[in-house]
Amino acid sequence: MKIPHWPILPASLIIASSLISAPAMAASVKNISHRVDASNLESVEFDISVGEIVIEVYDGEEIQLEIRLEAQRSWFSLRKRNIEDIELEVGGSGTRVFLGIDERNIEQNWRVMLPAKLAVDLNVGVGDIRIEEFSNNLQMEVGVGAVRVEVNGTDYAEIRLSAGVGDTSIRGFDNHTDNERSFVSAESYYHGKGELEMEMDIEVGVGDVEVINR
Repeated sequence: MKIPHWPILPASLIIASSLISAPAMAASVKNISHRVDASNLESVEFDISVGEIVIEVYDGEEIQLEIRLEAQRSWFSLRKRNIEDIELEVGGSGTRVFLGIDERNIEQNWRVMLPAKLAVDLNVGVGDIRIEEFSNNLQMEVGVGAVRVEVNGTDYAEIRLSAGVGDTSIRGFDNHTDNERSFVSAESYYHGKGELEMEMDIEVGVGDVEVINR
């Protein structure tokens, strides 16, 4: 029985083939810039599947978003998904606005300039979240990830942190803070004077949560 001899492709043909496939990869990265007038808003809800989120609070009347999307390679293909048609979802009504991108196999990198007057409701599947100079009500649920919130001298009425698997900590507040740990889980509580009656509630399935009063 003769063993078949497969033809060897010349290097020039292989390079040409790679160049032909390059345009298909071009749509694996997308940048989105968006602005929302917050002059009549009181709160904002973010819904993000996978990614990194950095929120900076400032004294303004506009939510400013810079989002970078990058497709991840699938288990069944070396090619990345074409993300050209993915858009930011904007909704809500009255004094509340909804902003989200609920897409799997897409890495999302959010940079947000947030008006200080807005309360935040943040839902993240998997990701790292950092919030700077925050001083309002905050509700957050994260499946897997790490959370760091820097508070700008605000005395909250109550802060509750919990991690199913991981660690929690509250630092920099004058009043007593309770930290409870079991074998794998952790919870932290703070009860303050709360003159403004603001609350913070952060829950992480797997990961660490840290709140620091600067």
